[in-house]
Amino acid sequence: MRPAPRLVTLTLVGTLLVTFVTGARAFSLASVQTSRDASARLWVAVRLERPIEGGVARSLERGMPATLTLDVELWRRREGWFDRMEHASRATFRMRHDVWGERWRVEDPDGHTLVVATLDSLQLLLERTIDLPVAPLDALAPDAPCYVVVIASLRPLDVEDAEEVEGWLSGEVRDRDKSGLRVLTGLPRSLFEAARNFAGFGDRRVRRIGPTFTPSQLPVSPR
Repeated sequence: MRPAPRLVTLTLVGTLLVTFVTGARAFSLASVQTSRDASARLWVAVRLERPIEGGVARSLERGMPATLTLDVELWRRREGWFDRMEHASRATFRMRHDVWGERWRVEDPDGHTLVVATLDSLQLLLERTIDLPVAPLDALAPDAPCYVVVIASLRPLDVEDAEEVEGWLSGEVRDRDKSGLRVLTGLPRSLFEAARNFAGFGDRRVRRIGPTFTPSQLPVSPR
């Protein structure tokens, strides 16, 4: 008995969609490497892949800001017990498209602003290896097994960004209450998050666990 033509068509379409989705590059953490400096401080080298996806790119092109956050957690393994988180740190990068100047700006965690000319250049900039200081290793035993967890979060729009854009708009609109973002910034944070996600501006979040290491075995990198 031959399968119904409609069923065959749906099966082929489904197969093509799965192939397309699995074959496409998506926002991810390509690598996480650890090292220490001469002062026995832990560093992590993070490399992102495709941080600027379609929805984020379109939002940026319209002049909306975006925030990339890298959270790094240092964990110590404990045999027969739960692992212990020894330290957590955060690095934040803020991105914005200068629509009039046709420039793309990135503010790094130290407050320095980098300017590039195209969206592709912004993508390449964020895909470079990012070195982040994590924590001193003095409090850990030299042979303590440890690992790091890196969480990369890309927020196309958060409540602080919305308020900043609203402030800019209010300079152009005499009646502040007529500013379009006023509807969002006046909401409680939980409702703002729900409205943002529904509108397609939700967080993109990826997570990666680095290899196990001991402080004494970490390679020393000059800083």
